[in-house]
Order: sequence, then structure tokens, then C-alpha cells
Amino acid sequence: MTEQDQNGFSFAEDAAVDFNPLEAFAFDDEGGEDTTPSVLAEGPFNMPDPDAIPQFQRELVAFDNGETATERIEALFAQMPTLHKMLFAILDRCSTPVPTADLEAAIEEMKRHHHSVYEPLTLCSLLERAGAIVQTDADGVPITEVEQEPLRVEVDGVEFWRVAPAPAVYWSLTEEGATQLDTYRPLEMIARLYEAEPQYVDIFTTCLRLCGCDGGTSLRAIGDVVDDEPVLQNPKRYAMYFIDKLEHAGAVEWTGQWCLTAHGREYLTTMNEN
Repeated sequence: MTEQDQNGFSFAEDAAVDFNPLEAFAFDDEGGEDTTPSVLAEGPFNMPDPDAIPQFQRELVAFDNGETATERIEALFAQMPTLHKMLFAILDRCSTPVPTADLEAAIEEMKRHHHSVYEPLTLCSLLERAGAIVQTDADGVPITEVEQEPLRVEVDGVEFWRVAPAPAVYWSLTEEGATQLDTYRPLEMIARLYEAEPQYVDIFTTCLRLCGCDGGTSLRAIGDVVDDEPVLQNPKRYAMYFIDKLEHAGAVEWTGQWCLTAHGREYLTTMNEN
């Protein structure tokens, strides 16, 4: 039985009463009951079930959950693979106590050619939480252990004690941070790159030499030289394949053009001598 509203549209009287929007758009699972735990599934004591948390979320919080500084540092680096060079540069800069302003300026300079959403002090904070660097005074003493005597001042002939100003903050490398920094060995990484793909030895070397030109070079210029090489036709490889690997190995860097790093130049010089 249908009725018409004042605009002339008809509708089923029973359907209007029985309509359930949740039921109407539900889909039957022909494959049987889904045993995958829901993110909202309850665990013991009516708390969220930890086994229902997606794996990628567990990995993201593992950095703070590490029991030791070494574990936290490794997790942090694993979660930020595109920022390895910057993180290692910060660790290296903190090998001796460095003032906050100087460290910020150094990171900002690195960010000029490596776009990052992280502010300089955010990166420092992440490394500090991981246990790789620590805030200290100029002598490397942790800031939490620095004791300063209050100041004695005289006003109108009356002496008062005044709280001493906070000490200047420096950043220093921890023992665990130094261990992590020691794993960054570009010369060995470049050598392993050559060993892993011996068929491309000449291509890698050509890329290094082109990047070693005064002022660096462009990707297009590198491609014009190497892209038509027979060894790159099957499988097809392009210049960016080699530049990307050389960059991750610490041999080249982007500074507006592709340029050799100090490590890349040293490796190339060693090759020429041999």
C-alpha cells in the first residue's frame, strides 16, 4: 500500500517504518566469520586489546618504548630513513659540546637543500629522547647535574640572595650516540655499493666524476652521459638509480646541483691512485 505526499511522491508506508540505515547498507560476509581482531575489541579489564593495534602503529611507537638507549636510537633511525644523513650530522656536530644557537644554525643550513617538516630543535629533542644526545653545560656536564650558587646582591645597603641565571645550554653526544655515529662509515658503504653491483662499476665512477665538477652537475647532464650505455638497457636503468644509491652511501649530495661529498671525493681519489 502506498501513499502520496503533497508533492505527489509516493512511498511505501511499511518501508518508512521498517527502514534501518545500518542494516540496509550492511554487507554479508560470504567467507564466514571474520576472526581478525577489531581495533575497538576489548581486552582484559575492558581495556583496548593490544593485539588489535595495527602493526604499523606498534612500529611507530617502538622508538619511545625501547628499554635501552641503544634500542631507542636504532628504532628512531629505522623510522626516519630519509633523514639519516641529517641525524648523523647532528650526532657528529655534538661530538664536542655545541651551543644551542650554533646547532640550530647548522641544522637550518642542512635543511636548505633537504626539505623537512621537523624544526631543528624537534630533531634534537627526538635524539635526546632516544638517548643519543643530552643537554649539558660548556664542559659536557649534564644540565640536570649543574649546580649554581645563588647570587648575593645589595640594594639600598641591604643584602639579598638572588637566584642564579640558568646556565647556557649546550648539546653533547652520549656514549650510545657515539656508538651509533660510529656505524656511519661512508667509505665502506661506497665500497659495498661497488661490490654489490660490479656490472655498474664504470657507471658509478662516471657519476662520481661528473658530480666532482666545479659547482656540481644536474641529473639531466648525468643522464645524457650514462643513460644510453649498453649495460643500462636490460634491465633499463636511468641516472637517478645510481645517484640515489650514491647519495644514500654518502658519496654525493644535493646542494642545488649534485655534488661530491668529502667522502665521495676521497673515494674517487683513492680509485684514481690505484
